[in-house]
Amino acid sequence: MIELKGIAWDHPRGYEPLIAASKEFAKENPNVTIKWDIRSLKEFGDMPIEDLIGKYDFITIDHPYMGQADANNLLLNLKEHISTNTLELHDKQSVGPSFKSYNYKNNLYALPIDAAALIAAYHEDIFSDLGLTNLPGNRNELFDFYKKLPADISAAWALCPTDFWCAFLTLCAQDGDRNFIQDYSVDNHIGTKAMDEIKLHLEFIHPESMNWNPIQILDRMGEEDDIVYSPFLFGYTNYSRKGYLKNLIHFTNSPVNPKNDVSTILGGVGLAISANCKEIDKAVEFVTFVASPEIQEGIYTREAGQPGNLKAWKNEKNNAMCSNFFTNTLETMEKAYVRPRHPKWNSFQEQGADLLHKGVLRDVESSILMKQLNELYQSVVNHG
Repeated sequence: MIELKGIAWDHPRGYEPLIAASKEFAKENPNVTIKWDIRSLKEFGDMPIEDLIGKYDFITIDHPYMGQADANNLLLNLKEHISTNTLELHDKQSVGPSFKSYNYKNNLYALPIDAAALIAAYHEDIFSDLGLTNLPGNRNELFDFYKKLPADISAAWALCPTDFWCAFLTLCAQDGDRNFIQDYSVDNHIGTKAMDEIKLHLEFIHPESMNWNPIQILDRMGEEDDIVYSPFLFGYTNYSRKGYLKNLIHFTNSPVNPKNDVSTILGGVGLAISANCKEIDKAVEFVTFVASPEIQEGIYTREAGQPGNLKAWKNEKNNAMCSNFFTNTLETMEKAYVRPRHPKWNSFQEQGADLLHKGVLRDVESSILMKQLNELYQSVVNHG
């Protein structure tokens, strides 16, 4: 018997499709057992891979870790174990830049099994009851939208430290195109403008926004009737499926800056193999199995998953099951911004998120925050 262990993250979208795919794999490979542990969403974004590779064969991972994985030889380079034809198929059928985001220095450290970016969520029943007809298409329209809401109905942003960071990078990418970070420095003018803009939104949106992550907002929208819209949060197909919560949530493309062809930052999940894995052949077989079009389009999506394969996103049954989640957000996915992936990025990202979040709560001037942020960036890169 071969026993493999993996670590997923704590949401039905994170673990249910992997458990289901593992059972399906075991039907074809009765000598293989795959067990899954779960970590929190924050740990998924922040926990060093070094803490995981000794315990687990499979690691669900975010693309900004690629540089760190490469520098420290933490993950298996899949290009050495999967045929070129198969990888070309994954590239071709990737949702947006998902597949490419796990490539680093011509090595491939994960296959995209889950695709996500910041998108917009709305409570269609409230939207209709208020007589609203148009969702904001660009950022300027957000302020007009807020003014149409009665006192007991709010818009909300996900702005806990991790998600504040995602919103900040999104506004920077929309305004400065994809190259607003150069030489380990965020463009000062673009960053200051983005910070000022977020502060303006805080005057209009739900006061708990600075504490909330996407799941908290979506849970609230799914059970209560006081939040009608959120313009930038990571989408979850679960909430767009009938019966998941009391209210059905719909998703659509986020507001953009029409001057640039950039949407929002890319999220999603890659399935990676630990460099310490002893059963490499079976592990590679499983990763390829989970990421295959057949599994992605079928059992992976059915069992609460948010697939990384384009065929699954364009499948009519999947869209019917998820209130057209996939077709309504595909444009955002295709134009998503990929974060830097150099070895020090994750350390900077975690510290930078806290710096900006605390700075806004203390009402620190945006230009001062940007100066502090870039000093932090240089310090992390040069000293670790």
